[in-house]
Amino acid sequence: MTTTTLAMPMAASPGRATAAAGSLTALAWMAFFLADVRDGLGPFLATYLQSQRVEQSLIGLTLTAGGLAAVVMTPLAGAWVDRSAAKRLLLVAAVVLVLAGSACAFTTRSPALLVASQAVAGAAGALLAAALAGLTLGLARREGLRRQTGRNEAWSHAGNIVSALGAGVVAHLFGAPWMMAVMLAMSVGALLCVAAIRAQDIDHAAARGVDAIEAPAGGQRVEAAPEGFGDLLRHKALWLFALTCALFHLGNAAMLPLLNQRLAATQPDAAPLLWTGVAIVVAQLTMVPVALWVSRTRRWDLSAFVYLAILILPVRGLLAWAFPSVWANLPVQVLDGIAAGALGVATPLMVERYVRGSGRYNLALGLVLTMQGVGAAFSAGLANGIVGRAGHFGLAFAVLAGCALLALPVFVMAQRASGREVDAGGGADAKERAR
Repeated sequence: MTTTTLAMPMAASPGRATAAAGSLTALAWMAFFLADVRDGLGPFLATYLQSQRVEQSLIGLTLTAGGLAAVVMTPLAGAWVDRSAAKRLLLVAAVVLVLAGSACAFTTRSPALLVASQAVAGAAGALLAAALAGLTLGLARREGLRRQTGRNEAWSHAGNIVSALGAGVVAHLFGAPWMMAVMLAMSVGALLCVAAIRAQDIDHAAARGVDAIEAPAGGQRVEAAPEGFGDLLRHKALWLFALTCALFHLGNAAMLPLLNQRLAATQPDAAPLLWTGVAIVVAQLTMVPVALWVSRTRRWDLSAFVYLAILILPVRGLLAWAFPSVWANLPVQVLDGIAAGALGVATPLMVERYVRGSGRYNLALGLVLTMQGVGAAFSAGLANGIVGRAGHFGLAFAVLAGCALLALPVFVMAQRASGREVDAGGGADAKERAR
């Protein structure tokens, strides 16, 4: 195996530890500000284009372009971050591109430019997510990854709440284009946080999940060469986990829109748009403590939280089917916050566990998130196809819940495959990976 020899690092001094802590704090704040930037205009774009009497077909094409660009770019962005030592520069470039794409959507009526703007914003958003993941592992290292991932997720959900409320208020008072002022402020905050992260605190080998071992003689630190893509394909546990995530989001992604579609269809006087906003805030508020819980508890292994997220979704679907009242949205969204909050933290940590030492962490995470995105993309089509003109909302909720149940045996197989890979590889560190 090819190796690269590096100087053995000195023991961390108190001053250096303090500097690294400062970089990790800046990283958490960056997750807060990127919550608004990463998804561009998000759900507000369709509403704005509708208000401007843009053709429905063009609205659909615009949103689809952004989603497809993100799906295609996600694994490519992961591979790019694995190879790059300029992760902060990648973040800056991605923030600027998302901002430019979103601004273009408010200032153009050209169909080509509108579609292109969201394709650029979607691809740049995928690069943002990959760079943030790489920086998290590069700054926190393997031993601090769980805690920092939960911290990032909690701050990100808090940022979503603040930016959604801010954008909604600004759009209501001054008009939809003024939402760009909120996004610009969040972008400036994110860029200031990037500047606060010290380049010398980032371990780029750790950031891509490479194992470093001490050579038998010479007191040198040697870095294992990253695996090839063909080697990554042989990580059966990784691909089974990717399928688990795809099935989970196939059942999960359409559930909130379906709740509000049923509300609009059966109780049009119940202010469905208002309840959509309330449901989003309730879910995000729930995700904050859940993300911190998952990252800090040592009583439960990470796999337990994946099982919990999978099992919650059928219960959520049953409640949504059984109680059509608008107030039923609240417990349904609390359950969504628990499941999505737990899986949001667990996903990058499980990927790191499955491909530990491969040197392809960000690429592997990108592939899993791509599968997840594919599942989410098909969710709305599946749900609305079942509802049809007859309004079979109950059946649609049942089918979505069933998709989550399919994820359960797939994840069991992923865990078993992980155990077999560990047995083949051996080592105490590998045994921890299979827990």
